[in-house]
Amino acid sequence: MDETTALRERLAVVESLVCQALDPALAGQASAALYDPEADFAAAATYFLLGLDAAGGVEQFVTHTLGRLLQQLIRSTEPRQVEYRGQVRGRVLWPATYKLRYCDDYDPTCFVCREVHKRYDTPENQLLRYVMEGIGQCLKVVPDVIRHGVCYRPGSAGRWGWSTARRLARMETALNRLWRNVYLREITTPPRITEQHLLRAQTARLEEYHRVAQVYRRYREVVLEPSWEGLVGAGTWVLPLPARTGVPGDRWIRLGAAVWQAGRSPQPTGRRPLPWPAASRR
Repeated sequence: MDETTALRERLAVVESLVCQALDPALAGQASAALYDPEADFAAAATYFLLGLDAAGGVEQFVTHTLGRLLQQLIRSTEPRQVEYRGQVRGRVLWPATYKLRYCDDYDPTCFVCREVHKRYDTPENQLLRYVMEGIGQCLKVVPDVIRHGVCYRPGSAGRWGWSTARRLARMETALNRLWRNVYLREITTPPRITEQHLLRAQTARLEEYHRVAQVYRRYREVVLEPSWEGLVGAGTWVLPLPARTGVPGDRWIRLGAAVWQAGRSPQPTGRRPLPWPAASRR
């Protein structure tokens, strides 16, 4: 039996259990019995990472958007006066140079120059770093039973699911590569995100910063300020299901079923299924 066949058979078992859990008689126990927002960080992190939205979700953000953004980070400039001896860089400030030469022993090799330094530690870049660190923390807490399972699309035509391990591995690989960017070392992580951070990102000339603000808002709704409604919003289109049934797999199956049931009704008319992230379609 090849890997694809085995995965399809396993998914068929999981799908049958999901159908059982979708029994309306079980709907009343959904949120309180299956999810504790104050204690279940792993569930919040998992749904945040693997959920979809109109822009493709966190996977698309990490594997595509961040790479483009880090190549063109916004920066501010700051003029500085720098003293040199025997060399000149930038524009020479002659009044300051003469003053320096004659303040002590006369030294004709002294120059005071004006240099422009680029600063990357801006509010929008601080927000970017905060979001990247948050995604990294979430990747560390996804439980093995989910990591080796599947991302399931109930009722979707075409692709029936995707390997969760592959999706997470893409994010981890991309994030590790992105952290090598030298300019990230100049950016500090703020203790908390303020409206100034969000406003600067939302009004930036680069659309990628707008996406950073969107991902942060989802991160706040699902992970930082967790609630049942936030989990449902993140899991409306994709359900992270376990690699096996039993304990704790059955709990994840029933949680996914409850999330799906809560998120699918009521639905706006004409609502179309969201596409899989571009990276997952390869």
